[in-house]
Amino acid sequence: MKYDLTSVGIHMNLQYECITTTINSKGEKNSAAFAFIYLGDYKVMCRIFEGSKSLKNIQETKQYVVNITQDPLIFTLSTIDKLSDEYYTDDEDIAILKDAGAYLVIDVDEIEMKTPEDFPIKNDTNIYFITGTIKDFIVKDKTAQAFNRGFSGLIESLVNCSRYKIVDGEKKKYYKDRLEENKRIIEKVSDENTKKAMDILAKEYEKY
Repeated sequence: MKYDLTSVGIHMNLQYECITTTINSKGEKNSAAFAFIYLGDYKVMCRIFEGSKSLKNIQETKQYVVNITQDPLIFTLSTIDKLSDEYYTDDEDIAILKDAGAYLVIDVDEIEMKTPEDFPIKNDTNIYFITGTIKDFIVKDKTAQAFNRGFSGLIESLVNCSRYKIVDGEKKKYYKDRLEENKRIIEKVSDENTKKAMDILAKEYEKY
């Protein structure tokens, strides 16, 4: 079966923020907010830091679920490890969010550890690159769309633009620094339209 991920706004080689759910051999379910990248065909990739429950479960079961949602409460509770069992379906052998508009079941192909030397980051924790194959793709809500965080960066920069025009000194530097950081993120994770929009906005900043 050919999966059309564009139906939920997912395009190849771009990064999307979703909720990753896993289950261990004891049937204990876990959720976490992780980005994932669609590599094309049936392949996806995500990066998870050492020490997380998600990584341990994936290493044990060689499977995880990518849940597509934009629910702010689910993102928050998943990030602080407080998502209760009531959020999951009743399936006993897989962890799926009840309210996910769509989800992908991923079978893990390879788990590769990268040290900070291999993948420069500002801490000493190893990071694991996990590649997998899409086993199933279910769309429950045809309006569901995966979230690309570059869009948030663009919206923040648009809001800051009006403020940038009327402040000076340290505040002006703060907004310009935020612009540069958001532009960096967009160049890394976003589509061409978002990149083009940020380039237009950056030129607007240069006028003041």
